[in-house]
Amino acid sequence: MKHLLGSFLLVASLIAAPMPAAAQSARPAGVTDDQLFGTVVRESKWLTMPISVCWENPGADDQQYRAITRSAVEETWERYSSVRFTGWGACVNDAPGIHVRIAEEGPHTKALGRYLDQMPAGTVLNFTFKDWSPGCQKTKDFCVYAIAAHEFGHALGFAHEQNREDAPQQCRDENKQGTTGDYNVTKYDPNSIMNYCNPQWNGDGKLSPLDIEAVRKFYGN
Repeated sequence: MKHLLGSFLLVASLIAAPMPAAAQSARPAGVTDDQLFGTVVRESKWLTMPISVCWENPGADDQQYRAITRSAVEETWERYSSVRFTGWGACVNDAPGIHVRIAEEGPHTKALGRYLDQMPAGTVLNFTFKDWSPGCQKTKDFCVYAIAAHEFGHALGFAHEQNREDAPQQCRDENKQGTTGDYNVTKYDPNSIMNYCNPQWNGDGKLSPLDIEAVRKFYGN
């Protein structure tokens, strides 16, 4: 059965640039060359922290799932790196940062990293699963959490891991989708939360040890 992530859309046309200096930080002890991974669009790196997040259409009936989304981000990307998100209130006109819209459609992110800055509905999340992936209604909290962790990986500049040239050919043929990164921070990771071919759907809502390495290399620890 194909992963639910196969329904996601990601569209962006971004320009390559030299690798950011912050991405050159040393790897943690015990991680060897053959364990490294991660693919990004270099120019998409956010240059300042924290990154603002706002909700375009928050409602009283979705407060629980907005809180789960925030927890997912805090317990994954923020927990293991210097990345920080702030705000999480209702959007105002021309508000900086990531604009999140709640909609009954396939969750997706319209660009990578800082190219989302001020983009209307730059990230779209589904909290009801009535039409898209109705199976998630039985495990709604988990689905909201795992999908948010994946989509905010895109919001930090990480592309789909299965798009890489060194991914298994069958994985690429069946699952390639969205923007392909222009720089492999390290080597291919079959267990990445950004990989549709991960045997655990959406990485079970967790960063792999090498996801952690990648975000630390790109943004620092």
